[in-house]
Parts: sequence; structure tokens; C-alpha cells
Amino acid sequence: MLARHRCPTPLHELRTLLLGAIASPRMEVSPMTPLARAWGGDLPEFASADEVEEVMQVIVHGLWNRLSEHQNARTPFRLPRFEVLPTRQALIELARMRAQELKGFVDGLFGTDDEMLLPQKAHEAVVALAELHAMFEGASGLLADDTKAAPDQELKGLLRNLQQMTIVADEQINKAVQSCKRSRGQRLETMATVMSRKIRSAQDDDEEEHDMAVDDDEPDFIESPLSQYVTRNGVTVRVDIYGDSDTRWILEIVDAENTSHVWDEHFETDQQALAEALRALEEEPLEFLGRNAEQPLN
Repeated sequence: MLARHRCPTPLHELRTLLLGAIASPRMEVSPMTPLARAWGGDLPEFASADEVEEVMQVIVHGLWNRLSEHQNARTPFRLPRFEVLPTRQALIELARMRAQELKGFVDGLFGTDDEMLLPQKAHEAVVALAELHAMFEGASGLLADDTKAAPDQELKGLLRNLQQMTIVADEQINKAVQSCKRSRGQRLETMATVMSRKIRSAQDDDEEEHDMAVDDDEPDFIESPLSQYVTRNGVTVRVDIYGDSDTRWILEIVDAENTSHVWDEHFETDQQALAEALRALEEEPLEFLGRNAEQPLN
């Protein structure tokens, strides 16, 4: 479908671009913004309403919603794995792909902003992803230089290194996703870091990166085992309950459009928070329907 509509962004990069937008600490995030970015800033002119519906169903209602599930710590995000032969061309393609994926995540996280307030742990993750991006790009550039020898044994070793770097990239992406999610739940109160959107190379000055961060650590949060998907009155939402460092419980409901509804009040127990979520779904279901609010409930 992407090829048919001449999308310049490959699927693997689109996937992380959307995930970055979902994870973004910005309170209002629409899938249409990163989707337009995938086409260079503006969506293409579709020939018919059926083509528009296809894109919405496949990308927005399909891919976007599936990626939203990775905000749950129990279903972490993973970069795609596949068999790679230890050849020069195969490793070039792998390294370029990983570099594109990491750039896509950061681009989605920052959107159109050049700078953004990030929680400390998300800042650390983005710095680590920038370093990994530089290493993947460096590997692809080195491999593309035909004047450099590439013995089979060295190619095998490089493949192992790229695979290990992929595991680290997974960890840092999930660290950023979870950190930003907790900060959204706190109404941005824990955000304490300014980070440039531009991907930095591994040679960036460490002192400059240190100056961009603050020393205060982000509070630790624990997720309640009562967090779950709930369906009431034909409405399905994700109920997230997590405790802060003061042993109070925060309630967040994420609807099907990935809109976050966070309660200002804190609860003494996670059971009280769940009871409030169920009450809201029973008494105010239209609050969690978004654009589908005008449709009759089943």
C-alpha cells in the first residue's frame, strides 16, 4: 500500500515514527501528523474515498492502535528480527535500516518541535539512541566503502555487534516510552530536561549533553496489577493505574484513539482508582468515545 501511494518512508521507519508520536510527552497527539510526515509533510492526493478509507484502516486503526499497546510495560516494543547473512551488502542494508528506525522514533517523539521538555530517563534514552544511530550509520558507511577490506570473519563479528546493538536499541526505546507515559500521567510535572530533536552523532561533546540535563531524578513509579483493558457500554479502553513515590495511585484511561484521560486527584489504593474508572465508564461512556461519540452505543 505504501508503495502504491509512493510513500518515501519505508514501513520499518514508519513503524517507529508512529511509535515515537504515540510516546511523545505532548498531551494532544494525532496519528495524522506523523502520517503526513511520512509523505514528506503533506498527505498525497487520493484518487477516491476508498483509498482514504484503506489508509485509515491499515495505518490508523491497524498499525497505530497495535503500536499503542506497547505503552504497556508487559508488551514491550521490539525492532523486527529476520535472518541476515554475514555479507557486505546484507550488513549495509541492516545497518541502514536500524539507523532509519532510530531516526524515525526520535522524529515521531519530537514531531515538529526542535526542542522538547523530556523526563530525565527519556532524555538519557534519547541520548543513547543518538549514539546507536551514529554507530549504525558509521557501520553502513564503512561497509559501503569498497576500498576497505571485509574479511568473512570480520563480517561475522560485525553482524553479532549489530544484533547486540539492536537489543540495546529495543531497551532504550522502551525506556523512553515508559518514561514519557509516566510523565504524561503526572501532567508533565516530572519533566525536567530539554533535549534537541536533531539526531546527535557519537562524537558530540559529552559536556554539552550534560548541560542539557538536570540532576534531579524522575520519581519511581510502579504499575498496579489492576491495570487492564475494560469494556463497558460498548466502549473499550485501557485503564492504567500506577503509584508514585508518595504511595498514592494515579489513574489514567487511554481510549481507542490513544487519547489520555488523567485524573487530577490521587487515590489511597489502586482498588479505589479502578472503582473510579469503572464508575466513569458506566456513567460517562461518551467521554471516552472521541470522534465516535455521535454513534449510538450498543
